[in-house]
Amino acid sequence: MYSGKWFVQMSMILLLFSGLRSQWQEVAVEQEIAGMDVPAQVEMFNPRFHFPPVNQDTTSICWSFSTISFIETEMYRLGLPPVKLAVVYPVYYTFIEKARAFVRSKGTSRFEPGDLFSSVYEIVNKYGIVPESVYRGRSETRKTYNHDSLYAELKTCMASVKKEAEWDEAKAVTRVSDILNRHLGSPPSTFEYEGKSYTPVSFLNERVKLPWHDYLVVTSFIYAPYDSFCVLKVPDNWRNNEKYFNVTLPVFYQNLVTALKKGYSVAIDGDIGEPGRYGISDVAFIPSFDIAPGDIDQTAREYRFDKGLTTDDHLMHIVGFTRKDSLDWFLVKDSWRDAWEGEQKGYFFYRGDFVKLKVLAYLVHRDAVPDIVARIPEGLSISIMKPFP
Repeated sequence: MYSGKWFVQMSMILLLFSGLRSQWQEVAVEQEIAGMDVPAQVEMFNPRFHFPPVNQDTTSICWSFSTISFIETEMYRLGLPPVKLAVVYPVYYTFIEKARAFVRSKGTSRFEPGDLFSSVYEIVNKYGIVPESVYRGRSETRKTYNHDSLYAELKTCMASVKKEAEWDEAKAVTRVSDILNRHLGSPPSTFEYEGKSYTPVSFLNERVKLPWHDYLVVTSFIYAPYDSFCVLKVPDNWRNNEKYFNVTLPVFYQNLVTALKKGYSVAIDGDIGEPGRYGISDVAFIPSFDIAPGDIDQTAREYRFDKGLTTDDHLMHIVGFTRKDSLDWFLVKDSWRDAWEGEQKGYFFYRGDFVKLKVLAYLVHRDAVPDIVARIPEGLSISIMKPFP
């Protein structure tokens, strides 16, 4: 039996080795970036209309930041007067729906702050939406978001519900609502905007009137048949949404590029826990010590996903595209903290290899990807929404 002293010594050696490996990777990444011809500024990407990036800070609501940003850009593309929408509004009601599902499932449904594009669409279509000017989701004295105490209190509440087997849905929703109201404020039931009175639903119908069922989510994995809808197998897909259309990697990537070239924007779900995502330089790429660009294929994507090396840890919004020295570059509007470390505050420049390997799925209007839409069996709806009961 090993002694405690031996265990401590081995732990220190492993930590030291891990630290040295991390330092070596950082030096290698810096050297590789120094030799790149990276786009110099945001304007080089001919960016689509979008509101300035906002730092999500200490929250896990990138899914709402990215999807709301996508919706705002779609409003402009479709000729609707753009409105800065309340990013915390869908978060509030998503927790309400998660509480309902938790009770109905007797505590087995996932109750965590993470989520996907589909929840924003589903929540907005059930509860409406409001401008940020009437619901900020934080106190007037705070300049940044911090949800640590909110998540802790919600977690304690749901743990209590499960421990005591308090399967009273109305009671659980009331408890969750009280917590949300204290931390985020109560969403308005009516409000004034530009001299007119609205409810959240009437604002949705009159001002944010997108063709909601004309959007699809595209993915690319071996575990499901190609050219068919499937479930994205990630924990944040807590409702087992099966409306992810699965295509081969070449189709996945080329249609993403085509959509951006045609003037559309695209919201993405991907992994950012890579040494090649380097906030100080505003760049994300796959370092040469990892895998050569020519070796990034379907198998490489699947291997990393199966081993947990690629996860859906962040959702973002691509608002521009360019080619430089025969390489694809994507302008990513990003709410995560490291997007503010470099000169391009709130943006990353993603190289094509990073997108091919680390983007799990993307949200796009159907007209942007006719080649993919043509692959969908006739009579099947492309809509990503799975209405709440």
